Amino acid sequence: MSRNNNKPLRIGVLGAANIAKQFIRDTRPSGQVQVVCVASRTADKAAAFAAEHGVARSHGSYEALLADPEVDAIYLPLPNSLHAEWAVKAAQARKHVLCEKPLALNRAEAERMFTAARDAGVVLLESYPFWFQPQTGRMVELLMSGAIGTVRSVQACFGFTLSNPNGNIRLNPELGGGALLDAGSYHSA
Repeated sequence: MSRNNNKPLRIGVLGAANIAKQFIRDTRPSGQVQVVCVASRTADKAAAFAAEHGVARSHGSYEALLADPEVDAIYLPLPNSLHAEWAVKAAQARKHVLCEKPLALNRAEAERMFTAARDAGVVLLESYPFWFQPQTGRMVELLMSGAIGTVRSVQACFGFTLSNPNGNIRLNPELGGGALLDAGSYHSA
């Protein structure tokens, strides 16, 4: 898939999740990307979400967003249990995919997702920012140069509070929720 690099990457948001609000807010100042539409399971919900967050267009189904020729890539903030299904569908629609973490629930899902992306010639990327932040690059340089000696052990802690845990998908095992998949990846950088 080729595109004119002088224009921003046009992103569609697949779902109206809470994290999607932050994604839209945080990408707004960028000249490199532009959120051009959102989709939800109903047209009314998609339109309301788009209006509330300053997105020009909306679709009443995920399939309609994937069929939109004005979308180059999708941001995928759906529940973890839906990542593989919709990342594969997006790749098959020749859309690049930025998928919230965890990318997949298991190795088989991840392999299916990467195979679909490779076959379609699109990028599949887990939304894990640390590898792209300057401090991470510097830390890797220090480690590789031996500046701090041989690392023998690392201990890490990471946590956050949920203001409304009841009904939060992060706590629902049937949707791929749980501490390890949600926050466990922060320790592995």
